[in-house]
Amino acid sequence: MQDVSIVATASILPEIVVTNRDICQRLIDGAHSRNVRDAAAEETARQRAEIIEQKTGLRARRFFAPEETPVDVALALLEKMMDDTTWATLDAIIVSSSSTQGFPGISQQVVAGARERHGALAHPFVLDISSNACTGFMYALTVGKSLVQAMGYRRVACLAIEFSSRCIAYDPKAFGISTLFGDAAAGVLLEAGAQGLATIKVTRATSMIDAGTIGLIKGAGMQASNPALEVPQDVRWYMAGPPVAVGATRILVDEIHRYQNDGHQIDWLIPHQANLTRILIPACKSAGIDPSKLCASFAETGNTSSASIPLLLDQLIAEGKAKMGDNALMIGFGASFAVGSALITFN
Repeated sequence: MQDVSIVATASILPEIVVTNRDICQRLIDGAHSRNVRDAAAEETARQRAEIIEQKTGLRARRFFAPEETPVDVALALLEKMMDDTTWATLDAIIVSSSSTQGFPGISQQVVAGARERHGALAHPFVLDISSNACTGFMYALTVGKSLVQAMGYRRVACLAIEFSSRCIAYDPKAFGISTLFGDAAAGVLLEAGAQGLATIKVTRATSMIDAGTIGLIKGAGMQASNPALEVPQDVRWYMAGPPVAVGATRILVDEIHRYQNDGHQIDWLIPHQANLTRILIPACKSAGIDPSKLCASFAETGNTSSASIPLLLDQLIAEGKAKMGDNALMIGFGASFAVGSALITFN
């Protein structure tokens, strides 16, 4: 079966930086906007804001500005990966996003916008992946690789567009989840062959979903067709922190061991970054991965949902740390434990 390579990467981090103190004030203001004034809860929020970094490793996160939309950001991201010679051969656009829903999807709207600017773009296959939440990009990568190998598609763009800040509840009672998330967009461009930045050696997409995990992570995002529409409070994101941390750590360790047992050397670990101190570092210790080989921007970006892995990959490439022949293992988990992983070798 022919090789599939990553020939371009790109990422976009919002300009607005939100510190732990900022997020604390947003929680209090959010409670006040719903006429909830609980002095004890407010004081608890302030106290917790002081220990967010200690408990999670998180110092700040980025939020997209109110006037920015998922479609505009996705189109800008796509244009960063393309040049004038590649639009005519772009056969598929796959978008993962846990913070949008509805139709027309982001992928469809991106095509409409791109065709206005780039006349060479034809009529690509489009797909939005949203229900897999933080695992969405890894599922997109698996589908994209399959389209190239099985269908002969020339180029496939896999984009992760996350506007998490608009989908979480700002209330002291929701402190545990509201403090962790940030916004970002990142993606890769795939094509056949073993050229480019890195070759995809193995992909795996599965799940550990059962009756005990189905409600651990849930919620609804904004409407893709109307991102200014406020998300109702009762369907904003919810995550059961402790059991999710335990399950996520187990998934990371098991996936690392799976690849190691198959004889693969792991030079770089690129995981979904949900929590630095309670998930990523413990998983590295359990699996025997040198922390210096862990790719993580969690301290400055927070949990960027499905954009985490392509964001870290783009940063690793931009920093020039990975050498030719190095292997990187990407592992995603989310949505009541959908799991996706891939091993790539840098060219």
